[in-house]
Amino acid sequence: MNESEPDIGRRYLQQTRYSRAGLGEKRTSFPRAEPYKDYPSASQRVKLKPEISRQAADLWECLRVRRSQRQYRDRPLSLAELTDLVWAAQGVTLAGRHYLLRTAPSAGALYPVETYLAAYRVEGLDSGIWHLNIPNFELELISVGDFRRVLVEAGIGQNFLGTAAAAFIWTGILNRAMWKYRERAIRYLFLDAGHICQNLMLAATALGLGCCPVGAFFDEEVERLIGVDGHDEVALYLAAVGPL
Repeated sequence: MNESEPDIGRRYLQQTRYSRAGLGEKRTSFPRAEPYKDYPSASQRVKLKPEISRQAADLWECLRVRRSQRQYRDRPLSLAELTDLVWAAQGVTLAGRHYLLRTAPSAGALYPVETYLAAYRVEGLDSGIWHLNIPNFELELISVGDFRRVLVEAGIGQNFLGTAAAAFIWTGILNRAMWKYRERAIRYLFLDAGHICQNLMLAATALGLGCCPVGAFFDEEVERLIGVDGHDEVALYLAAVGPL
């Protein structure tokens, strides 16, 4: 790269800016990805049944005391606790004709972010990698095993990823958003993931649980762990959760 050229991050921001003169490059088109992902061959399925009014919490107190927590007790998460966390992150709040609107906002209601779960100590769940099926609101088991060490190594040695009861893994399916927003959609992927993770953190706080988000990881190793290609679907964000 010529030293006079801006670095790749700044070039991306410059080339995806909206202005009165135009809304980005119109000559590039992208195929529209399916709105939902599922695993028909999943070896197990666990239906999640959220009880939304199960526990009241003061939003302002949750905002005040929320912190990134990296030390967790050994007890497992109950399935009810996990269900509340999953619902807070991506629960369906309104079923429209063409959309399943959720607890976290998404640009154009396209919801390009997929939720996976590395479960270690969750009552009612085998240890392994699970995927959240949105239309059925159920977890699909896609890989059985204890992946704590693998995830710690993929997370650049952050040990709390292995001492938590579970870890959320979020990916982005690019063409679920790029067909509409083209290259600027990449900005929205990370915004969407941030909205989802904040919901998770506030829900964990309300439940007396700890949560810590992770943005530093070896992308290819995380993608290999959950079985995505790293091209059409890419790793975006992680979050560890566990009892305090």
